[in-house]
Amino acid sequence: MQQDRFIRMVRYSAWYDLLATWMFVLPWTFIWIYTLLAWTARSLGLPGAIPELEPMHILFANLLGSVVVVWALARILYPSVALGRLDAVARLLFMTWQIHAVFSGASAIILGFTAFELLFGILQLMPVETRDEGVREQGAAA
Repeated sequence: MQQDRFIRMVRYSAWYDLLATWMFVLPWTFIWIYTLLAWTARSLGLPGAIPELEPMHILFANLLGSVVVVWALARILYPSVALGRLDAVARLLFMTWQIHAVFSGASAIILGFTAFELLFGILQLMPVETRDEGVREQGAAA
């Protein structure tokens, strides 16, 4: 993939993260989106549990949302191959724990998020052709 195209894709993945997680930043917006996701999962008859929210759940969701929003803004404002590679690693970790949660009994609605983690993770691990050299970069930050 050409470097300028890769950089655009890093920004696209950051915009997705911003849109998907901004509501996790504040307690009241998280409660609203969690309720909506729970209703959707039940309406679709998806397997897995959706527990009632406790203050600790809300706190950890708010911490996650805050970090992901700041990380997304960093990639929107300063996109690079290095940030794309780091984001791919983060997505691999997120996918791993999302799949683990579903296999441990959490609602399958999580897999909708997992699909985007997989998509952007694969794209951000693709070789990048630098403009100057026309050489493929195989995984290290350029």
